[in-house]
Amino acid sequence: SVDSIRDNGQKSRLGIKFKENLGSMSLIGNAEWKFDIADGTATSDATNCSNAQDCRTFNLHIGNLGFQTALGYIGMGSFESPYRTMGHYDHNMDTAIALNNHGGTSDGAFGQAGTWDSSLSLHTKLGPLEIAYLRGLSEQTNNANVQKSDYAVGLRIADMVLPGLEVGFARNHDKSGDSNRGLSNDKVFASYKVMPGLGVFFTDEEVEIAGTNHAAGDIRTMGLHYTMGHNMIQIAVAEGNMDAATTDYDVVSISNQMNLSKATDLTIGYTRKGIEGSGNAVRSYGLGITHKF
Repeated sequence: SVDSIRDNGQKSRLGIKFKENLGSMSLIGNAEWKFDIADGTATSDATNCSNAQDCRTFNLHIGNLGFQTALGYIGMGSFESPYRTMGHYDHNMDTAIALNNHGGTSDGAFGQAGTWDSSLSLHTKLGPLEIAYLRGLSEQTNNANVQKSDYAVGLRIADMVLPGLEVGFARNHDKSGDSNRGLSNDKVFASYKVMPGLGVFFTDEEVEIAGTNHAAGDIRTMGLHYTMGHNMIQIAVAEGNMDAATTDYDVVSISNQMNLSKATDLTIGYTRKGIEGSGNAVRSYGLGITHKF
């Protein structure tokens, strides 16, 4: 095991947002940087700092500029993918106990933690229907994590069939995958507010693009959120049915977020990934505090 006091998931954020009314539309700008407060470098433990850029303190998370019109939003820059923002139920994303860090959901630029550089974003809402589209525009292979003609799309319907019910679909597509024939990650998701304080969620991913913590295959995740007083408990289980049977696995995660004030919360949690074939189980314990300015 490896023990350390850290914010290695770049959970800390520093950002700026603005909105200017232009009459029939609004100009919206957003820039957000991520950093680690424990060691001062926005990188993983494996980095040896041979390249000064690898050891920078601040790392851009997203930065974009666009227009909000009566028909929806259009903008350019770097964005969180609809595959991440739609059906995002893990409250521990980007931390040591996050599901995507253990194969409980997909990871990487084309997974549920995905942010896309140099992209065009379109987003609109029509009553209970929400549609988002993201397209990569860069031809600079060394300076962008997605390339020209890669695309992401998301569709979400909320509170239409039943109050408190959300269902949707999202896709990330890598045009260059499989020798330029293209590869996709597809996600079906749903959540339902069973009663005040209790909600359940479900995602089913068909993953063709392997990540750091999973191979190609299917990932099925289900869980619940239960609010009791100042505490929000999250329990989740996941099953990874990979194309290579020896790499199948299961994941279990439990955490409690205690709100100490309106701006500060304390989280404690545990996540375990058990591998059915050869290999040792991965166990992560987390204790962290978040303050929002």
